[in-house]
Amino acid sequence: LFRGIGRFETDMGYPPGSVLELIFGETAYIGSEGNPDGGDPIDGAVPESASAVTHDWHRLEVGEIAFEEYMAGVVQRAPEVIGREIDLDAYQQFTRDMPLGIHWPVVHRIRRLRGDGLKVGLLTNNVKEFGSAWRATFPVDDLFEVVVDSSEVGMRKPDPRIYLLTCERLGVAPAASVFVDDNRDNVEAARAV
Repeated sequence: LFRGIGRFETDMGYPPGSVLELIFGETAYIGSEGNPDGGDPIDGAVPESASAVTHDWHRLEVGEIAFEEYMAGVVQRAPEVIGREIDLDAYQQFTRDMPLGIHWPVVHRIRRLRGDGLKVGLLTNNVKEFGSAWRATFPVDDLFEVVVDSSEVGMRKPDPRIYLLTCERLGVAPAASVFVDDNRDNVEAARAV
């Protein structure tokens, strides 16, 4: 997600890191100086506590606001964050041109795990309005017995309650489960549970 954001910012004349700060409230991203290990800082990191919802993006992920309201906030914050109005047409074209990355070896591994009789669930921080789009990119319902979507349950990783809910829905004890994520904060929160 968001490969090429630096080039987009340069092409548009926006300050480096400003679009991610505007959209997500984060300045670091995969492979950047602030996040050399990769992973998705947007997905989990929160400054106050694991259950804090601190930015409109987080509010969107827990279904507290709709995408339309979120985008109105982006437009309103743009002059302060990027120094001028955001060119929404150019940004939307950038996001349309950005391919979603599916890690097919992981998909095949999940199939093998299910074939071995293990219960497999998907815990995702997501946006309600994006549901049909991301679900169409790979065979979600064939792969997972349970899908816990932040926008449907009103909480997001790294909130401890969402890990407990996922385990409950899968019918497994937290200590008997394994959690895999591309965000260290989410993994540490799961480990604490």
